[in-house]
Amino acid sequence: MELRQLRYFVGVAHERSVTRAAATLRVAQPALSRQIRQLEDEVGVKLLARSPRGVELTPAGEAFLIEAEAILRQSEQAVRAAQRHEQVQRGQLNVGYVWGLFHTLVPQWVARFRRQHPEVAVNLFDLTATDLAEALRAGKLDVGFIGFAFEADAAGLEKRKVAACDFLAALPEKHPAVRQRRLKLASLKDEFFIAISALTYPGAAQALNDACHAAGFRPKILQTAERGFTLLGLVAAECGVTLLPSALQALPHPGVVFRPLSPVPVADLFVAWKASALSPLARQLVEVLPVAPP
Repeated sequence: MELRQLRYFVGVAHERSVTRAAATLRVAQPALSRQIRQLEDEVGVKLLARSPRGVELTPAGEAFLIEAEAILRQSEQAVRAAQRHEQVQRGQLNVGYVWGLFHTLVPQWVARFRRQHPEVAVNLFDLTATDLAEALRAGKLDVGFIGFAFEADAAGLEKRKVAACDFLAALPEKHPAVRQRRLKLASLKDEFFIAISALTYPGAAQALNDACHAAGFRPKILQTAERGFTLLGLVAAECGVTLLPSALQALPHPGVVFRPLSPVPVADLFVAWKASALSPLARQLVEVLPVAPP
């Protein structure tokens, strides 16, 4: 039994005429009559009977009409539900970001995108760099402000530079070096460092190592932590020093003093996506982002 046959039957039942139903349904009368006969054969009972006034429903046809109309209404609801879901999917973006690197940038960029596409819902997810990369690979995110190139490359993701961040020294407030307005990173070579976890933020961990290596020493890592808040707490407790993106100065940091470094360690920041899964809508978001110089 096909929905088309049900629609034809309902049309004839309402018009009480095969001729008028054929005109309303825009189908040839012989084809309509044939579909009705096939429907009756499949049901196994007579649904319609010819009369001097046209076509009448049999008692079985009256009962069948109620159920046929219900099936057609339900099929229309199913189609509309699928269409609404597709519209929502087309009008929705799931975007991940590393808060410590992008909390001042992503809101501006999303606002710029929303001005051009006010009907699109943008869902933001604060994730670690490792979780963000995995979510992109699994198709759970459309794009992700992943941070450093390391995470994107390791996950086989496409990427584009959108900004750069510089790093500052974070020192306990009683550390002798806070008396200097600017520090040479090499002056901290004998200090114990607290590093961001390479399991959750491998790019940031690599950036610290690279900066120290460029300054001529290998940092003595005392311990690691998974969030900037924890790093600040450990520095305030005089457990060691660290390098942090300058954007993290916005976090409350009692007991911690930030000092600029000379030369300034700088690392590029990237947006990333899965090459095979970039939707047209996600592409439009990427296109409104600033084009950072190489």
